[in-house]
Amino acid sequence: MIAKAKVISHGANAIRYSVDKDKAEIVKTNLLPDDISPTAMWARMLALQKKFEDKLNRYHPLKRNMIRIEVSPTSEETQGWTMEEWQRLADDFIREFDAVDLSAKSKRKSAKATNLKDSQYVVALHRDSKSGIMHLHIDANRIDIRGNVNDAHYIYERAMAAAAKVGQQRGWKDAQEVSRQNKDAITNDCLSVLAKMPYFDWGLYTKCLTQTGYDVKLQSDSKGQVRGYAIKRGNSIYKSSELGKGRCLMPSKIEGTWAKLHHQELEKPVSTPTKNTQQPKIMTVPKPMPTADNSPKIRHFDFSTDEFHHYPVDIPQNCLEVIDKNIALDADNVFAKIGDVQKTAILLFAEYIDAATTIAAQSGGGGGGATSGWGRDKDEDELSWAHRCAMMANRMCRPRKKQGYGR
Repeated sequence: MIAKAKVISHGANAIRYSVDKDKAEIVKTNLLPDDISPTAMWARMLALQKKFEDKLNRYHPLKRNMIRIEVSPTSEETQGWTMEEWQRLADDFIREFDAVDLSAKSKRKSAKATNLKDSQYVVALHRDSKSGIMHLHIDANRIDIRGNVNDAHYIYERAMAAAAKVGQQRGWKDAQEVSRQNKDAITNDCLSVLAKMPYFDWGLYTKCLTQTGYDVKLQSDSKGQVRGYAIKRGNSIYKSSELGKGRCLMPSKIEGTWAKLHHQELEKPVSTPTKNTQQPKIMTVPKPMPTADNSPKIRHFDFSTDEFHHYPVDIPQNCLEVIDKNIALDADNVFAKIGDVQKTAILLFAEYIDAATTIAAQSGGGGGGATSGWGRDKDEDELSWAHRCAMMANRMCRPRKKQGYGR
């Protein structure tokens, strides 16, 4: 299990995304009714902050006034879980989150503990539409009921430490240990494939790894030279720079690694056969002749909404150009960058609707573009689909207009 946390200023959009997202379920609320709208939840949080306004703004305004947390166990760890088990996970995580002491590292007494248990928060359960992996979203008021600010220094490390502690208590494998084991297994398989290859060729290398059960994505430059690649194992993606001792499987080193594995064969002296010795037949595999590649250029991207959810995307170059020409950054969204809009559009193109919604919400979006039931038409060509994805991304990354309560 892993977790991530950060403090944000677009709390209304965050709660709306957590609660209103398609098929989202409220797991629990704390110091909030569970039968009110996301807007009403945020209004109550703001009302508490207004109550302690003088205390909060004594030195500088509290601009990032919400804590946003995502807790992601593996599908194996939560298989067949009931809502009560998700509630216990939320309670356990918040308890350990509050207990993490970061005062020594941050050199601040306020980082000794947080007090989410006495803060307003809502916990929602999400299911990724493609992978089916379930995870928790926790949106908490930055202040507790007594007006004390929950410290945010090294909050990412606080979340990871809490996840590790909960996983240890439940006998789950540590996320870093799982990642290390996966990298070791992939490295061994890559070296095994290289050892069996009579010569090095990217096409043959990719084909052999695919037959082993991996999904391999090559990244080439404009001249067709492979500059990088990634290997997908389960729901995790590992870059070649993360594999092998001394990064020996990177494109710049992999042919040298192949040569080292075949060093003895290459330097083995050729003995003169005796008269009656029958020589074994040696099968030679001819190197493939280069052929003209008339297929459309494909661009590959690896996007992540967090350390656990990864989304590989292949998109034709001409479709990417359509997206780039039609995306626009809303002037009212001070948090978003044009790259966020592009990323949202590309994820929509690949039909990763949940991931696109997450990226839009993280960038402060939420002003339009309901995605429920939205998708590609049956007879829609790729260029038209790319244009429509760009338009939808523009709407999704537009901030919601303030209505009613606000300051």
